[in-house]
Amino acid sequence: MQTLNVKQLIDEGALTRFHIRVFLCCIISLTFEGYDLVAFGATIPLLLSEWNMSPAYAGVIASYGFGAAVIGAIIGGALGDKWGRKNTIITSVIIFSLGTLACALSKDPTTFAFFRTLTGIGMGMTLQNEVGLVSEYFPNKYRQTAVAGVATGMQLGGIMSAFAAMWLMIPYGWPSVYYLGALPILLVPVLLKYMPEAPWLLVAKKRQTDLEAVLKKLRPDVKVTPEDTFEYPKAFDKSSLAKVFADNRALSAILFWIVYFMNIFVIWGTNTWIPKLMMDAGHGLGASLWIYMSMYLGALVASPIFGQFADRFGAKKVSVFAYFIGFISILQLSMPMDIAATMAVVAIAGACNAGAQNLTHAYVAQFFSPNVKSTMMGWGLSIGRIGGLLGPVVGGVLLSMKVSLFQSFLAFATPCLCSALAIYFVQDQYSYMNETEAQVELAAEPTVNKGL
Repeated sequence: MQTLNVKQLIDEGALTRFHIRVFLCCIISLTFEGYDLVAFGATIPLLLSEWNMSPAYAGVIASYGFGAAVIGAIIGGALGDKWGRKNTIITSVIIFSLGTLACALSKDPTTFAFFRTLTGIGMGMTLQNEVGLVSEYFPNKYRQTAVAGVATGMQLGGIMSAFAAMWLMIPYGWPSVYYLGALPILLVPVLLKYMPEAPWLLVAKKRQTDLEAVLKKLRPDVKVTPEDTFEYPKAFDKSSLAKVFADNRALSAILFWIVYFMNIFVIWGTNTWIPKLMMDAGHGLGASLWIYMSMYLGALVASPIFGQFADRFGAKKVSVFAYFIGFISILQLSMPMDIAATMAVVAIAGACNAGAQNLTHAYVAQFFSPNVKSTMMGWGLSIGRIGGLLGPVVGGVLLSMKVSLFQSFLAFATPCLCSALAIYFVQDQYSYMNETEAQVELAAEPTVNKGL
């Protein structure tokens, strides 16, 4: 009989097929969430014409989805830490798939806005639990790369949305984009079968058989018997918002929330209005959609690279650099450029904003303990999505006021500097990762002394 530290065994393990399965389950479901989240931005040009909407009113409709995601993020964070990551993810997939299908069937802006709100609740519940699950199953030396990589599902979804708009909207109308976005409902049986529950939750709920099966796949070199007991640091601690601020992490939690607010303001403000702003800059609809897609390609390519740099140099240094370059690149978009140069700059902006946001998820996932990880990120995403709610509205108001391109892009560039400053002041010495590493070293000391 032995007591096995599940977290330590996972942290020190090698990559296995089980890790690939976890990664694929998360990134596929997250890709469709990303698709549904940005589909409105891709279809706005036709919706403005068909329903005779002003840009400001379209911005308000976009904000409904983000406003609902604020509520969904809080619900999803709390449920993930208490009910389980797997159950919460599957529930969210069902909600946003059915909501997107209802959007496709809508005949007027009011009905569309109602179902877009329903969709937003489901979309708000997903990301923090996907990130939490990946961060809890991947070995320590691959963790930030894996989390940043899985978060690229949002960018993959954006690319899918842009392609769907280019290929489906003209011949089949805007509803076809939303019909495609309802397909993840078919993934539910797959997720039920192949997606595992978080390891710390298996320990907390004393699911012995599941733990034995998981460890045999993750650590085949470790002999696990039915008589063994399992532990996971803080697995039995109750989750609450107050616990997020425990252990001297209050200031860092607030700083992370500032980053979420500022960066999601930028991401969803630009996601909503880049096609329209590019058309105002002289590009056609087709060219504007290609430019729109390059933003997601930039983030898709950059995210795993940022993750690898973070595993080597630290998330703080990489994040501060990325957010600063994001500020420069967004301002650059206000200058006249041909389509190739514009696509390159938009790709850099996407890499340094959406890509840096993916790295922020990885940073948060290792900074906070597992029992509050989803709660922390859920509140961060909900606060961030208040920024996401404001971003489309601000962009729509600026367009209605007919301000210059420089003024429009300055409104989306300035928050990048705020994000860089907030990340700089995060207190790494109080992170959960440093705390558990110190505990492992302390526990090893008697063994070393005894050997001497």
